Amino acid sequence: MKINRLASTLLVAGLTLGTTASHADGLKFFPGLDKGFKAEPSLAISAGVMSASATNDDSMFVYGLDFNMNCGLIQTPDNRIRTHVQINRTDESGMKATSFELSPRYTLPVGNGFSVGAGPVLGMVMADNGRTDKNLFGYGAVVGANYRKGLYYSGLDLRYLNTTERDGVGFENWALLAKVGINF
Repeated sequence: MKINRLASTLLVAGLTLGTTASHADGLKFFPGLDKGFKAEPSLAISAGVMSASATNDDSMFVYGLDFNMNCGLIQTPDNRIRTHVQINRTDESGMKATSFELSPRYTLPVGNGFSVGAGPVLGMVMADNGRTDKNLFGYGAVVGANYRKGLYYSGLDLRYLNTTERDGVGFENWALLAKVGINF
């Protein structure tokens, strides 16, 4: 199944970058409590396509919000870990779902405001398949590219999310999301 192949690719990429991050010298724990900590937050709207195992359609429209900032729990000396909090919504093909996702990402600056990053995703999905609705735990991986310059922020994410299945309701999915917003 193409979702499993994509999931494997994303997980390998995430683990590779995660391993690089775990070997970085001088990891700081709880840097958000430091006097000079700069969160450098961004807020964006997002839209894209989603493919879910719970539907027969190849793709569904998905939209949401993305809030991200320098991670205040664990950080490299050069501030390469950014935490993304996303809320995504889809309502197509007889399936309604709202997901709340948390994704700390190790990022690499490419230059001129561009960066790429990858990391794990933890989420909670409220899924309704038309017959019953359930809250489902989700986990997965994400890779993304971002552009930050002045007040302008934009990005592109490719995300895989595997969910638990409860009473015949599951929502394993992948999504390709474009986002645009502002830096604070």
